[in-house]
Amino acid sequence: MKKLSDIFEKRGLALERELVKVEKCQNCDKELKTFRMQIIGGSRNGEWATVTEECDCILAQQVLEAVNRTKLKFFRELSILNQSIKQATLENYIPNHESQIIAIKKAIEFIEKVSKNKQARMIYYGESGLGKSHLAVGIEKLLEDKFYKTALFLEVPTLKQMVKASWTKDSNYSELELMKAVSEADLLILDDVGAEGITPWTKELLFTILNLRLSKSLLVTTNLSLSEIYMEYGPKITDRILENMSKQDMLKVEGNQSYRLKNF
Repeated sequence: MKKLSDIFEKRGLALERELVKVEKCQNCDKELKTFRMQIIGGSRNGEWATVTEECDCILAQQVLEAVNRTKLKFFRELSILNQSIKQATLENYIPNHESQIIAIKKAIEFIEKVSKNKQARMIYYGESGLGKSHLAVGIEKLLEDKFYKTALFLEVPTLKQMVKASWTKDSNYSELELMKAVSEADLLILDDVGAEGITPWTKELLFTILNLRLSKSLLVTTNLSLSEIYMEYGPKITDRILENMSKQDMLKVEGNQSYRLKNF
């Protein structure tokens, strides 16, 4: 392949340049040269400009970031968020009980694990209205916005309708694509487990989803106690939910008043 300078010289154009400095890429230590070059053509013809070589690793990172942005958009479109928690963040979560303070601390630890590509699994359980879903949404947003991690937030009560909708010809996604997203997301959030109207079909669906998340990061919120989860779903699903969780990962969220009524 001919050099650009050779082509210019054949056309009677001198591609003059002088080496200014040589530095190393901060990421990979490759030598990057900075040249002072004369501009040929255009409104700045004849002027001199300083140009630094761009490292391949930077270009690769830019491509990766573009791919990640596309992935994030896809997962955000699939995520099911109730209107009441769309504005939720960890910053605007206001705890009113010691367990809620602990829940925030556990959320930060959880985020750190996922951001470093480590498996993280946790369950927030307790009575309704204490901010469990709020915390889950806050975790999702921070992972997406700061660490470019893909998180899929699924409200389990509407999951059945979501799967059935994928069967229609007008759907923007297929059931296969939904399950692929469930499997490949950096984090899957199953919100409000137990409120879906438990049937043999929903149990089978939940078991399939949990199987896809074996040894992968998972966050579950539920109003059920751990014993109630066992009674409602049986040992197989309970084992899948609690897989690789320690007692510290099973956090009961309590409170003196409903989080939803805090402003009343």
